[in-house]
Amino acid sequence: MRGATTTGGNVIADPDADTTRCGLHRYVQLVAAALGTGLEGSWYGWNTEATAYLPLPVSPCSAGGHGQRFTLLWHERSGWSLGVGTHDEVVVFATYGHDVVPAPRVVAAFVHDVMRGSHEPAVTAADYVRGEVRLRLAAYAPSGPDAPTATLPPRRR
Repeated sequence: MRGATTTGGNVIADPDADTTRCGLHRYVQLVAAALGTGLEGSWYGWNTEATAYLPLPVSPCSAGGHGQRFTLLWHERSGWSLGVGTHDEVVVFATYGHDVVPAPRVVAAFVHDVMRGSHEPAVTAADYVRGEVRLRLAAYAPSGPDAPTATLPPRRR
């Protein structure tokens, strides 16, 4: 790959950082849409590694109504996890380990399977290659004026 650097076995491509961040932004929007939920309370972060937080609608049986709710977390190394808690602390009880950047409909199916009790824990975690993850996120970046991205709250610092 032209312009790529290899470090510790990971190929580090340098896609346009803004495109990759816009891709993460849009990816979280699409996951929320696939789940049929809004983006209230959602955020994504980008310090040294990309992360996202998407609280799910409160259900009558979620965490006993003590200010905790089902939460979907994403991290560029481990992918999506489902847990219970608040944005300050989440207890993870299921992880989708087959792919770090699965299609939004796959994430929705994972959440529904876990909620129904039919999710099988992943035997192996997906291989992490930072450059590949960043390129896959960049592919979600909107192209053209008809692809709005302004509905996700600002990044958390």
